[in-house]
Amino acid sequence: MTNKFLWLDLFSRKSESEVTILSTLKSNQLFVKLSQRELAYVSKTVHVRTYEPGETVFEQYEKGLGMYMIAKGAVDIKLRGHDKSDGEILVTTLGPGSFFGELALIDTDNKRSASAYAQGPTTLIGFFKPDLLEIMERKPETGVKILFQLSKVLGRRLNETTELITTLSREKKAA
Repeated sequence: MTNKFLWLDLFSRKSESEVTILSTLKSNQLFVKLSQRELAYVSKTVHVRTYEPGETVFEQYEKGLGMYMIAKGAVDIKLRGHDKSDGEILVTTLGPGSFFGELALIDTDNKRSASAYAQGPTTLIGFFKPDLLEIMERKPETGVKILFQLSKVLGRRLNETTELITTLSREKKAA
């Protein structure tokens, strides 16, 4: 009888990596509408990577391949001026639960609009366009749910950007 319970215990445990992936996916806006079964399927398509402090996740102007979710650590998002000698400006620092680069999931000609660097030891979960295309082919309903959520996120971010540009324009006129 002891063996029976030992085997059950062995097969029911999830690795720390699996738990991290599932909890990160569950909290991400793109995946909130997915069932447990759908989340488990998506968790098998994503890619986990740990970055060292200061390591480049991607560079501004390079072709985007997909999005990243921060499981642990932080990522600095920086913009480079038109002239490389201008250096980079820190736009924001993103922490656990945040995600970035999602436009690359739908735009085939997408060039990164900023650079991303690991601030310290950072674990990222990558979800790339081929992953999304595979899900859409094998599990179309799941793919539609993800795309619908992605469209909501992109729409919200576009509205936020429009508001920011409007505010900056008004401030410039007032000055």
